[in-house]
Amino acid sequence: MAGINLKKNILISSFYRVLGMVLIFLTGWISTRFLGVELKGQYGYLITISSFTWLIIDLGIHKTYPYLLRKEPQQGNILFTWSLLQFCCEILFFSGVGLALMPFLSQILKFDFSPPIILLVSAAIALTKLNMHMQMYHLGQDNVRYSQSCQTLNSLMMLIVVVLGYLFFTSADRLIYVLCAYNLAMLTSVTGLVFPKLFTRFWKGFDLSYIFKSYNLGWRVFLSSLFINLLIRFDIMLIRRFLPFEHLGIYSVASNIVEMLQMASNMVGSLLLVKLSDLDDQFQSWATLKKVFIFFFGLLTVANLGFVLVGKPLLGFMYGKDFTPVYNVYLWLIPASFGLSFGSLLNTYLWSKGFPWISVLLPALALLLNIILDIILIPIMGISGAALATSISYTGWFIAIMLYENHRTEGLFFTHLKPSRADLQQMSSSMKSWATKLKEW
Repeated sequence: MAGINLKKNILISSFYRVLGMVLIFLTGWISTRFLGVELKGQYGYLITISSFTWLIIDLGIHKTYPYLLRKEPQQGNILFTWSLLQFCCEILFFSGVGLALMPFLSQILKFDFSPPIILLVSAAIALTKLNMHMQMYHLGQDNVRYSQSCQTLNSLMMLIVVVLGYLFFTSADRLIYVLCAYNLAMLTSVTGLVFPKLFTRFWKGFDLSYIFKSYNLGWRVFLSSLFINLLIRFDIMLIRRFLPFEHLGIYSVASNIVEMLQMASNMVGSLLLVKLSDLDDQFQSWATLKKVFIFFFGLLTVANLGFVLVGKPLLGFMYGKDFTPVYNVYLWLIPASFGLSFGSLLNTYLWSKGFPWISVLLPALALLLNIILDIILIPIMGISGAALATSISYTGWFIAIMLYENHRTEGLFFTHLKPSRADLQQMSSSMKSWATKLKEW
């Protein structure tokens, strides 16, 4: 299988990601006006339920697809067949069980379900999961442009249907209409992702034992991702335990800035997993990782410096004077922005080594540290204490991975990851080259 051009993939993904974010913003804005406050809340609740459900039943296997396809490309048909087989079973299972248990689900989930909503949520679960599987399948095949194009088409279709509803279908059941729009958009993306192999004999040679092997990796990815997500979100729950909602609102805005900065590392991390999985030479992997680290150090430094200089007046202009305390809270979170981004990238590096259990253990320990520090510092320092606890935990997670890998490689990891003047000069030249290619592209 051909090698991965990481620079090209990042450039392509960045373009489509920016375009997708614009489409998603417009869709969210118009759908909110179309639904109104109450229905918007119901829609968000149902989509959250479907997202949580597919993540649990997936058990992390979709994140192993890029790794498996780079290591064993001949097994691609097995993964493709398994994804389609799951989709067929899931949509039938969730529809049947949902309709049979509709009164029970309405009571336990505190939502007045109807048969159409049950069927639409069931479809959303199955389609979203298949969409993620096919994204990762094409990522492992190095079809980055095609995969991103289908996701952009998803966002565009959702925007078009929501705009039509806003303009012409105001008297319709708006919640059901938007759920239909979601499923139609997801179906459009899935059709595009599945179509290239749909009329081939992709099921030939299907081997269930290989799928079981894949889930062995998937479990570790699932647990690792779960602990990382809890590490990012759990402090919100603890703040609410000690402080009123006003403080929680301030902290949420500050932590969202950290998560926005991490979005870039998440995008690059998924591409990096494919690249590193494709490399058998450990020194090459370290060289690639070093270049990514240098780039993100520069990006985060510029972003945080810009916030320090203009953050306070900008927050007041965007959110009002009540949100200006976000500025002081974020100052405590600046180390967290580095720790979370670098920790995520290093965790991806660990995944490329076969998803070792250390990639589960270290975020779990960081989560435990964060909880302990939150309990100690929030009563003393308020939300600034939560921010300090988060910065210590994220940075500790990043440092722990560094120390583990350096110990495992008997000191070679630090030696090869240390940037030199030549590395900085090469990165500067690469940035200029990327800017030129972006203009041409």
